[in-house]
Amino acid sequence: MAIEMLIQSIERLWQQVADLNRPVVESRVPGISASEIEAVFQGPVPEDIAVWFGWSNGVEYRSGQVQDDAALVPGYEPLSLREAMGMRESYEIGDPVLGDFFTPLLATGGGDFYAAVYDASSRSPKVAHAMIGGESGFVYESIEAMVNAFCDFYRTGIFFVSDQGILEADDDRWVEAESQSGSTA
Repeated sequence: MAIEMLIQSIERLWQQVADLNRPVVESRVPGISASEIEAVFQGPVPEDIAVWFGWSNGVEYRSGQVQDDAALVPGYEPLSLREAMGMRESYEIGDPVLGDFFTPLLATGGGDFYAAVYDASSRSPKVAHAMIGGESGFVYESIEAMVNAFCDFYRTGIFFVSDQGILEADDDRWVEAESQSGSTA
């Protein structure tokens, strides 16, 4: 049941983005199977992560595309599993929030990212936000909570398309919402 709710939440997020005619919808790479994901991880992964990459395996990059064209939420694009693993391998080891088991899900061109973080025993991922040059911190209890928050941010105008056609955010409200949810994550 929980996985079905995550799938519905992801579908709703992508539909909200489609309703705004965002280019990322047309460049979404279809997801990959759980067995393909497990092959990359060389073993089982949390089901939530398999669902995330089962819906989208990043975006197709096209000639003339700008970063905003690939953004699912302002500044952040969905990663392919290959990109996520590359970021994970290149990230500084020993981050006390990310620990040993994390998988980037969304990232900026500058290296900031949202990651599913779990441990070997629970394998139930929370979501952390990692900022290059800043501290990482938990912001959501689950991938589903992150997706639902993003849907709410679109609904309430925290995420919006500017008059210039750029996907933007009311950064103060976004940070406030995540700091409030992060205190419970």
